[in-house]
Amino acid sequence: MVRIAREKRHMLLSKRIEENPFINDEELAEEFSVSVATIRLDRLALGIPEMRIRIKQRAEAAQTKIDHTDIFGELVDCTVGKTAISILTATEDMVDEAHIVRSRCLYAQADSLAQAVLNLPINITVVANIKYKQPVTVGDKLVAKAEVVRQRDQKYYVWVKIRKNAKEVFRAKFIIESLE
Repeated sequence: MVRIAREKRHMLLSKRIEENPFINDEELAEEFSVSVATIRLDRLALGIPEMRIRIKQRAEAAQTKIDHTDIFGELVDCTVGKTAISILTATEDMVDEAHIVRSRCLYAQADSLAQAVLNLPINITVVANIKYKQPVTVGDKLVAKAEVVRQRDQKYYVWVKIRKNAKEVFRAKFIIESLE
């Protein structure tokens, strides 16, 4: 009887981790009403790595798909680990029905610049705090500046400010973790 329950739990555990690879052992233990040690043994028996390794594997798979020269905007200056600047001119394909540039375009410029200034082979953005401050329209020239403000262990704190005509229109604070 216990063997059937374990086999069923193994099947459900594999399916659950496949659905959400970022779920931790404590959450799984609670969900399956077993101890954390039981979950660890189950993962070991199934050959499923711990959450941190699963995250790293996902990040590595995603990184191989990304062209590291693909910056949203034109990278005009970069001192790795310190600062970087990119320029982007808003185009018609970036706007919504109200003819305002979509915030995701500004986020893409900020995020790609943050990635470029760090130049880390394997990383994950763990926090992104953004503020859209002023509308941007077609033809606006956007200058983004990224600055690495702090590093603590494997975490990097990067601030990106995007300006048009010297006025801030968007800013982002990222915490990016190296998975190396």
